Order: sequence, then C-alpha cells, then structure tokens
Amino acid sequence: MRFSEIEKRDLLKAWVVISLAVAIAQLGGTTFILPLMVRVFVIYALTVGISLLAHEVLGHKFLAQRFGLFAEFRADDLLLLLALATSFLGFVFIIPGAVVISGITRIDTFGKVAAAGPVVNIILAFLFSALHRAGVSLTFPPVGIDLIALSYGINAWFALFNLIPFGLWDGAKVFAWDKRVWFILVLISAFLFLGVL
Repeated sequence: MRFSEIEKRDLLKAWVVISLAVAIAQLGGTTFILPLMVRVFVIYALTVGISLLAHEVLGHKFLAQRFGLFAEFRADDLLLLLALATSFLGFVFIIPGAVVISGITRIDTFGKVAAAGPVVNIILAFLFSALHRAGVSLTFPPVGIDLIALSYGINAWFALFNLIPFGLWDGAKVFAWDKRVWFILVLISAFLFLGVL
C-alpha cells in the first residue's frame, strides 16, 4: 500500500485523538489522575485505535488501491474536536474522518470498497472471539481490562455501527449496491455484538 506524508499524519492524529477521547469518556470525563489516564489511553490506543485504523486502512484503502483507485485517509478536524468535546459528557462521537477515494465509476466497486471496512472488523471480531472462548486473555495491569475481550466487543460494534444504511456511513453505500450483502453483514455483526457467534 502507498501512503503519503499527509496521510500518515492524519492517521496518527485520528488514532491519538480518538483513543484519548474514549479514555476520557471511560474515566467519566472528569478524572485526570495522570498515571491512570496514561494507562487507560494505552488500552484504548491498542483496541479502539487499532480497530479504527484496520477498518480504514486494511479495509477501504487496501481494496480501493487493489481496484487501481486513488485512496487516502483524511482526518476531519471538526469531527475530531467533536469527539473530544462529547467525551467529557461520557460518550464519544466516533467519526474521525474517511478514506477519500477517486476514480470510482461503478456502483458495485463503490459498494465493495464500502463493505471492506466492516468486513475487516467482522474478521477481527471473529478472531478475538475465538481467542476469548479459548481462554486466551491479555490483561493490562493494574487496570485489569482484558484486551482480547475488549477488542472483540469493539470490532463487533464498529462493524454494526458502520453498516447504518443512510447518510455517510458505509452501510448506505453497501445497501445501494446490494441489499442482500448488506443484510448478511448486518446479521453477522449483530450476532457478534450480542455474543451469539
């Protein structure tokens, strides 16, 4: 895959800001004990941050470039600020930006590239679910959070959330391309999120 310097900067910015926002939200938005904040930030950088980058880079960008299209991630500074602002209220609005793609002329190509992000999260959710069910754990001391179980839940939620079938979400593009594919992906994501699979 090809990355420009601007894209590398934007990916790093999105990773850091979203991880920090989720950490603040998890600590109630008012807890600023520095050692605890650092630990929680690292936990969410390794789970939320990596899951987000996998969605954008290994999903959308990778497939778009395989189709011979221009594809680069661009952070949205306004949405990143919104994520930080909402984190102090105890929740996070996670839309850090998007992979900008040009050269698409076919709706099926558009739909496949859009589906690639949630599919990556589904694959990761299955992987972490299998590890968790096999008794594998990776606990981050002294917070005591199992990174395997957390990564499973985050990826299942990312997949389901991004399949919302309207607006700028991936689901709108997948739904416009093939409603059957959209339904199957939603079903799998929902079962994963509910712990059925």
